[in-house]
Amino acid sequence: MGPVQILSGAGGGANFAKVNASNELAVSTAAEALVANVAGRAYSALVDVTAATTDDDFFYLRNNDARDLVVYKIEGWCDDAEQEISILLGATDDGTGNGDVITPRSLNTDAAAALVDCFEDATDLAITGGNGVDLLKFHNTVLTLGTWDYPSGIILKSGGRMHMEVALAGLINLNVFFYFRADD
Repeated sequence: MGPVQILSGAGGGANFAKVNASNELAVSTAAEALVANVAGRAYSALVDVTAATTDDDFFYLRNNDARDLVVYKIEGWCDDAEQEISILLGATDDGTGNGDVITPRSLNTDAAAALVDCFEDATDLAITGGNGVDLLKFHNTVLTLGTWDYPSGIILKSGGRMHMEVALAGLINLNVFFYFRADD
């Protein structure tokens, strides 16, 4: 006897799920970020600042799209092995008055611009509020690439805000990779 087929749960007969003799569902998966990239919904924001003082808010990202924005990876390096970066969500203000605009670039050449506000600043964006969700610690050898993956994502709903704060003054280069979830 061949595999059992289950009709689509959406009510259509065109989609089937296969179950083998061990009652295992046969599946094929693609990473959500890869699917978003192919569809033109994945971006990278490049951050290049030299923070002037300790505790500077140096990066800000606000989702202005109706879809969820999902940060799935951050990578970068700094020039101080003791550097720490706090990631905070839910700031109470934009704090972008002195910031330099960052235009996130599509990871797919056919994509439209990301609907976000994104800023960096070396002299503090003066953002207030927010809750810490992660602390990025760098390798003890300076200028070594650090990578932080978020398999479940850091999710910014429409209007949601994320910012980063450095512990020490110094050079920081980061790539913040994000995508927008599909509408459906």
